[in-house]
Amino acid sequence: MIRRLYVDNYKCLVNFEYKPAPLHLLFGENGNGKTTTFEVLERLRDYVAGASTAHTFPTETLTAWQMRTEQAFCLEIEGNGGTYRYSLAIQHNRSENKCRATKEELLFDGQPLYRFYGQNAHLFRDDHSKGAVFPHDWSRSALATIPEGPVYQKLSWFRRRMERIYVFSIVPTEMTSHSDKESSTPARNLANFASWYRHLSQESQKHIAPLFKSLRAVISGFGEIKLAQIGETTRVLRVDFEVWSEDGEYGYDPITLTLDELSEGHRCLIALFTILHFVVRPGATICIDEPDNFVALRELQPWLLELSDRVDDASCQCLIISHHPEFINQLAVKNGVRFTRAGIGPVRIEPFKWSSEDGIPPSEFVARGWET
Repeated sequence: MIRRLYVDNYKCLVNFEYKPAPLHLLFGENGNGKTTTFEVLERLRDYVAGASTAHTFPTETLTAWQMRTEQAFCLEIEGNGGTYRYSLAIQHNRSENKCRATKEELLFDGQPLYRFYGQNAHLFRDDHSKGAVFPHDWSRSALATIPEGPVYQKLSWFRRRMERIYVFSIVPTEMTSHSDKESSTPARNLANFASWYRHLSQESQKHIAPLFKSLRAVISGFGEIKLAQIGETTRVLRVDFEVWSEDGEYGYDPITLTLDELSEGHRCLIALFTILHFVVRPGATICIDEPDNFVALRELQPWLLELSDRVDDASCQCLIISHHPEFINQLAVKNGVRFTRAGIGPVRIEPFKWSSEDGIPPSEFVARGWET
C-alpha cells in the first residue's frame, strides 16, 4: 500500500505531501492538483518500468512560478514485510529543454537496495550487503534493467508492485470494439479496452461470471460480452442483450451490439465493473479520475458500494477523484481529503470536516462552501 507521496517542483505540487488511506476520496475545486497527483504516480510507475527521463519528466512539468530547476519525488510503499522508500531527483536545463536524473535510491526499512548518484549504479543484496556496481547514465532508471535473481528479490518485488499502480480516466468515446492483439496494460482512457479485456478473459476467466452478474444488475437486458473473430488475429468485442417480448418477458434471441454501438454510459459501466472485478485485488493501487462521468446515480450506487466492500476485503488501495454528491455522501466523512490552493500557489491537503449536527448532507455542505 502506498503510505506517502512527496513531490516538489512538479507543476502545482511544491513541497507537497500526501498520505493515502486504503480508500480515499479526493475532492476540491478544479485546478487544485488532484489529477496532477495521479499523474505523478503514473509517471513514477512508468519511469521505474524503463521510460526515459526526458519523456517522463519534460522541462515543462517544472512549477511555472519558480526558477528552481530540480524536481524531487519520494514514494513510500508498505509491503513484503517492510517499507520501501523510493527517491528520485531530476535536474533540468531550461534553456536547452533537457533534463537528467541526478539521484535515484531505493531503501527497504531504511537499508539500501539500489543507489544511483549520476554515474554508477550500486546494487545491494536482500541482506543489504554490497552487490554489483556498473556504469549507468542519467537518461533512464537502471531499475528496469536489473534481471531477476535470488539475492535481489526485494528489489524485484518493488518493481512488480509499481506495475500494479493503475491510473484510469475513462473516456468511453475512445473505447473501440476492435482488437488486433492482447494488451496486458490498460490505457489510462481505456481506448484499448477490447485488447485489455481480450487479455483478461484469457488470464482471469474466474472473474468473468461475477462481472456479468454485476452488469446484469445495472444494465437492463445485459447478457454477456463476447470476442468474435473477424480475421486471422483481429477480434471484435460484442455485447449480447436479451430482447423484451410484447408481454414483458425476455425473449430467447439476443440482439448483439459492438462496443462502439453502445451508449457512452454503458461503455463506462462495463469499464468500471471490469476494473472492479479484475483490478481491485491485494497489492494494487487503483486511481480513478471522476468515474461518475457519463453514469447515472442509480447505476453508480451498486458499483460504489461493491467497491467499498472489495477494498476492505482485498487489502488493496483505491483513490478516487470526484465531485459527485453520491461519492461525497458515501465517502467524504470517513475517507475524504480536500485539495486546496490559494490562487496559483502550491497545493495543500486537509481532511474533510463535517458533523451530523450541521443538519445537511456532506454534499450540500461542500456545495455551499462551508468546508472551507
